[in-house]
Amino acid sequence: MTAGGGTDRASTRQYRRELWAALAIAFALVVARSWVFTAYEDAAFDSDQAVTGLMAKHVSEGRAFPLFMYGQPYLLSVEAWLAVPVFWLLGPTVAALRTTLVLINLAIAALVIVGLHQQAGLRPMLALTAALFFCLAPPFLSLQLLEAGGGNILPLLYVLLLWFLRRHPAWFGLVLGVAFLTREFTMVAVPVVVLLTMRSGGVRARDAWRAGAAAATAFVLVLGVVYGAQRFSDPSGPGTRGEGAIGSAGSQFVNLGNRATFTVADLPGRIRAFVVERMPELLGGRNTPSPVGEWGREWVALVLGLGAAAGLLRMAVIALRARRRATGEQRPRDSFAWYLIGVGIAAAAVYVIARPADAVIHRYFLLAVYIPMGFTALWLIHEPARSLRAAIVAAVFAWAGAAAVEDWRLLETHASGSQRNLTREIADALEARGVRVAAANYWRAYKITFLTRERVRIASEDYVRIDEYQKLAEAEGDRLLHLRDRPCPGGEPVGTMYLCR
Repeated sequence: MTAGGGTDRASTRQYRRELWAALAIAFALVVARSWVFTAYEDAAFDSDQAVTGLMAKHVSEGRAFPLFMYGQPYLLSVEAWLAVPVFWLLGPTVAALRTTLVLINLAIAALVIVGLHQQAGLRPMLALTAALFFCLAPPFLSLQLLEAGGGNILPLLYVLLLWFLRRHPAWFGLVLGVAFLTREFTMVAVPVVVLLTMRSGGVRARDAWRAGAAAATAFVLVLGVVYGAQRFSDPSGPGTRGEGAIGSAGSQFVNLGNRATFTVADLPGRIRAFVVERMPELLGGRNTPSPVGEWGREWVALVLGLGAAAGLLRMAVIALRARRRATGEQRPRDSFAWYLIGVGIAAAAVYVIARPADAVIHRYFLLAVYIPMGFTALWLIHEPARSLRAAIVAAVFAWAGAAAVEDWRLLETHASGSQRNLTREIADALEARGVRVAAANYWRAYKITFLTRERVRIASEDYVRIDEYQKLAEAEGDRLLHLRDRPCPGGEPVGTMYLCR
């Protein structure tokens, strides 16, 4: 007994050390593939993200209290609020804003690895293998995971928190409420949690109803508090408290209704587009243009497809053999792997049903990255042949190697200094000329304003999200300067643009 207990303790210590090693490797990989987007402010940074940065700056200075994103009352401003303490430490910069998102990425990597190890029984290094699809994401996916303001990364975190809180109904409901107000499609996690809870058994109907009621109460409470507090928020920047507060319980559903389109005839084409184009784009299997260049290799999609087909066939054989020799023993602890698969498929299904094949918005189906992670974990859990487990690991490492090469190419492109930071040149030129207020199109206005830390405030000439800058521009009257892409009479060059009256 003592010897056995000692062996168990030694094994526990070994796995604990292996878990820490796996987490350290995962963190290093996430930081490495995030480096370009954090260290180089010109790497795919735009005005949408600048608005998030400006919101965090306003909150950190006590100038505004936004609940939803400026000009977007259906998107809770969680990313901006999370960036506030980072801004206090590092200042309102692109690097600080992206650091906030890197930290969220690290949390996701940790939750996946810990979940696959502790709940699915995988050795930590095998859990890391499954998590490589996230930890060592190729450039195009890394870009999506590090964009601020669109709620890209938060749904991936929310669905994991929901799984770990599934036995704590009140906390589950609170997180679900925040998740729903951030991105409505995170609700796809709920039926997956319910189905897997039913699959595991051991839950009495009375307890299930009580838990559901507690979660629903907490969910409604979050919505009520947030919408009720909107009268104290600043929906369009400093000085707009209580103006145009449109919060209502229907805001999220109105947003869904406005964006969703469905026709039965289009469904086969949408499914094909998602399988053949969208998923390969995320996993580096399609040469996809992005703000940081074209990345991805077509042959990777073929390899991924062959691997998925082989895995499905092998899993079918394993399941058939297990069914024939079933003796009523306890089921393997594979629910977390199934959860990752289920959430990914549910998100993909909602996207396919709601969006036309040619209307591509990647943030709406980023949860689909959990499909290859969950499937790899499930295969490793059930595969009895050591040689095949080694082959699975080798195949995933081969994919990760291809992704790493793409990430390295991206780093070389920016580190070489061959790319000019044109917006920074414009911002510096405006400051050098003493310009404090100007006007430009949306995609220039807020980006320049953030890069100058609001020392230059640019009003938007089309899509307005911060009223303060518009008022400053109106006060300038005929003296207001406009940024133009082309020369104008009496215009003064500033960087690659022209300052006109």
